[in-house]
Amino acid sequence: MPAPSGITPPASDIVTLSLISHTNAGKTTLARTLLRQDVGEVRDAAHVTLFNQSYTLLEHDARLLRLWDTPGFGDSARLLKRLLREKNPVLWFLSQTWDRLTDKPLWCSQQALLNVRGEADVVLYLVNATEPPEVAAHITPEMEILGWAGKPVLVLLNQTGAVQDAAIEEAETLLWREHLRTFPLVRDVIRMDAFARCWVQEDHLMEALTPLLSETKAEAFKQLKRAWHKRNREVFQQSSRALAELLTAAVLDGIEVRTETLWERVGIGRTELNKEYHDAREKLATQLADRVVRATNEIIALHNLEGEAAHALGSLAQEQFHTPKHVPEAIWSALGSVAGGAMGGLIADLKMGGMTFGGGALLGGIAAGLGAYALIKSYNLVRGGDHRLHWSREHFREQTRLALLTYLAVAHFGRGRGEWQESTEPAHWNRLVEDVLNEHANGVDRLWSEGVEKNTMPEMLSRSAQHLINDCLSCILARMYPGSRLND
Repeated sequence: MPAPSGITPPASDIVTLSLISHTNAGKTTLARTLLRQDVGEVRDAAHVTLFNQSYTLLEHDARLLRLWDTPGFGDSARLLKRLLREKNPVLWFLSQTWDRLTDKPLWCSQQALLNVRGEADVVLYLVNATEPPEVAAHITPEMEILGWAGKPVLVLLNQTGAVQDAAIEEAETLLWREHLRTFPLVRDVIRMDAFARCWVQEDHLMEALTPLLSETKAEAFKQLKRAWHKRNREVFQQSSRALAELLTAAVLDGIEVRTETLWERVGIGRTELNKEYHDAREKLATQLADRVVRATNEIIALHNLEGEAAHALGSLAQEQFHTPKHVPEAIWSALGSVAGGAMGGLIADLKMGGMTFGGGALLGGIAAGLGAYALIKSYNLVRGGDHRLHWSREHFREQTRLALLTYLAVAHFGRGRGEWQESTEPAHWNRLVEDVLNEHANGVDRLWSEGVEKNTMPEMLSRSAQHLINDCLSCILARMYPGSRLND
């Protein structure tokens, strides 16, 4: 609940974080990701941000979590040498007036330190994790400069690259902790990449901040942290519901096709029936592709993202997915990026209009005289309890895999990247999803059976689907981020 308009909360109810780093390390990019909105200016150049900018991270129940984006440090080595020559370095530094046009590095450093000294409860110090800590020569002088401000520092590893196995990421974090342990003001080091962060990591950030705040701010931050987590959990639950609806619709989806005659069963005069099966498969593939696009767009919107690829998929779905094998390659690439490495499964199946997945020899099989039963199996179709054609159990498992990978791709797309766009997702996601799906195989099969074979009521199916998706995603995230409190 926001505070009444125009009323500033008391100082004890305002928690302030100052985001600072060496220039061009990605502060504004990370601010965009945390704020879930485009702020400031992002360019690959030094000193793009010239003034301290204040933003509201969260406002809840008359309490405020504020983030300052600062210009960052410029020539920190030169600045430190000057400070060391002075008897009262901070007083000297604060009394100086540098021209932001003729001495921009010192001007920016002054603005950053003024902000830390006057505003910050905690400093979020951003480092570029693409370079080894011992190579970043600017860190030592900047830590000494920050030491004069007397504020606790939480180091954030940015630009960490593609998401990796938890053990690899922890080893990299420990390397930075070891390098920075000589600086008493550094209280912890955590990963927070502007390009590939997940809400679970944001909760980790909130946990890491908790012991760094003064007693006067502790209660306010406790409430703000709870509200932050609740907001993230709501997005998680809404995303789960969107994917549950996708799976529920998949098991309920069916096409009326007449039963084969005795002659057709032995391969005589079945041209018309083969066409019916083919048309049914095309229609089911089209409907599935449309739903995947709608669900993906919904989850993108829930995460406060937008992007041309998602919009393009949505606008082209109705027009072009009616003939799946004729959809442009670029569109399949965009949809395939959502599926991580699953292009060889469901997406390839949709792409070829049913001619590849599970039945690569389909056309040859028809020529060789497959019976109707073998034909629909090659199409990954089965007759359900209502005698209509439905997706097979095996095909539905691939759809479930796609749903889980879709969520991971969107949830890890930091707004710092800009608009949603296709990208190559980490290979280990597929292994992790495969492991979790194997552990939940009975639940996936049961959901399919309840919908296809037993004609269970849609409301009951939806509840079962959401429980399944919630459980699978929670297991995946818990393994990606060990120690996280996902269900608090």
